[in-house]
Amino acid sequence: MTPRRTGASVGRLWHYPVKSMQGAEVEEVLIGPGGVVGDRAYGFLDIETGKVVSAKRPKRYGALMECQARFLSPPRPDAPAPPIEVTFPDGAVVRDDPSELTRRVSELMGRDVRLLTGAPEGASSELAMPGIEDVEPGALRSLFRDEGGEQVRDFAVGMAAPGTLLDIGPLHVLAAGTLRGLAAEYPAGDWDPRRLRPNLLIDDGGELGEEDDWLGCDLRIGTEVVVHVVLPVPRCVMTTLAQPGLPRDMGVLKAIARVGRKQLGPLGQVACAGSYAKVVRPGVVRTGDPIGIERIESTEDALAAMLGTPSAGNAKRP
Repeated sequence: MTPRRTGASVGRLWHYPVKSMQGAEVEEVLIGPGGVVGDRAYGFLDIETGKVVSAKRPKRYGALMECQARFLSPPRPDAPAPPIEVTFPDGAVVRDDPSELTRRVSELMGRDVRLLTGAPEGASSELAMPGIEDVEPGALRSLFRDEGGEQVRDFAVGMAAPGTLLDIGPLHVLAAGTLRGLAAEYPAGDWDPRRLRPNLLIDDGGELGEEDDWLGCDLRIGTEVVVHVVLPVPRCVMTTLAQPGLPRDMGVLKAIARVGRKQLGPLGQVACAGSYAKVVRPGVVRTGDPIGIERIESTEDALAAMLGTPSAGNAKRP
């Protein structure tokens, strides 16, 4: 089947050098088999708990979201992550100094941490319930435990690609139309795309339909890259956290839950916005690149494959 041409294009691009810190907006990214090259290349391990630090547990680690990280040179495939520069909430800048960076992050959070350049085997992080009625995933509540006044649970790190610090999906795409819909639902909110931390913001112009329609489709980006959309992105308390230029706002997650609640197999009803995709053909993506779309498998088959649940369909990639 020939991909359907659309008027959609790549609007904005980000990579995130350090897990749970602010990323850097760039004009182009290199997409490798495991997603954007360099994405979440660095992170931190909490020495006391042995957990990978994540702002998904905001009372303990949320201050990381107010830090800005950038690479000092472009990341390359099959090469060590390049050095980074991190700007802290007080304006202090640490440039290419892992020891000082570790010291500053430990001081910021009041916890001893160790700098990571990959996930240890069996690594996990912690997710806290947002404490918002009708937002908590009902099917998973029994997995949460009370700890220090928070309801938290563990989740595996590196599900997207073993050894990495990515969580569920290797690549996060988001339609500008989704943000417009959320803004219509909750006009008081600031729907800066940084709230949702995408890699690719797509200027869809209504050409690609609703994001649910992308499941099971290939998105052909520019002249090289093909990605396959596999799962809506479940949203958590990170969308509500303060970050540079954006205040804390619990209404953001409430709005996502009102308009984006989806049934994700055994996960139950989950607030979702954006889509996870896996890489079919790597290459360079630039802002302005045109996007085509091609149906490969049914939405049902795509979701079942990602969640490991049975499906009646038999669609396969040609």
